Amino acid sequence: MKENKIKLNIITNRKLCENENLERQIEKIFSTYEKKIILKNFEIVALTLREKDLNKNEYLNLLEKIYPICKKYRIDLILHQNYDLKLDKKYKIEGLHLSYDSFKSLNKNMREELIKKYKRIGVSIHSLEEAKEVETLGATYVVAGHIFETDCKKGLEPRGLNFIKKLSSILTIPVFAIGGIDEKNSQSVIERGAFGVCMMSSLMNH
Repeated sequence: MKENKIKLNIITNRKLCENENLERQIEKIFSTYEKKIILKNFEIVALTLREKDLNKNEYLNLLEKIYPICKKYRIDLILHQNYDLKLDKKYKIEGLHLSYDSFKSLNKNMREELIKKYKRIGVSIHSLEEAKEVETLGATYVVAGHIFETDCKKGLEPRGLNFIKKLSSILTIPVFAIGGIDEKNSQSVIERGAFGVCMMSSLMNH
């Protein structure tokens, strides 16, 4: 039954892929998922193209390669940070993800324009105050982290499941949890009120 599946937003990081070949990795994840070989308890709701070290042209070049794979498997692609990308009309992109600082620094007109343009605007948050603030400013979901220990945030104390529980009690928009999340611990996050989970490391080097 679909409704019992955990909603999953995949976050890309080509540096973790074999030979940094992100296309091949995404194709592999999507095709094995479709064949029900991996992620059987999950419903992939989006792929966030996160590659934050790329300049606009490099990002656009990568988008041109990844977009057709998402289209083929009917997975929504979400842009990361690049809200002023000049996109060809052929790209039907409904989501944008921004850091807290980027979202907050947008002027009111720009923010309203983006809210009109994209169906979904996600913002990364690291505190209850930030979460409330971005909800008020028009974010449609938040990504909250990091929840468990993860190599990406070595030495940083994780915020834990209680953080998710508090967030889901004060927000009306969906909360996606991120940070050290894999197939085994996802359920515990959902039980604390998260709408879905984000996975990066556990899938990029799968």
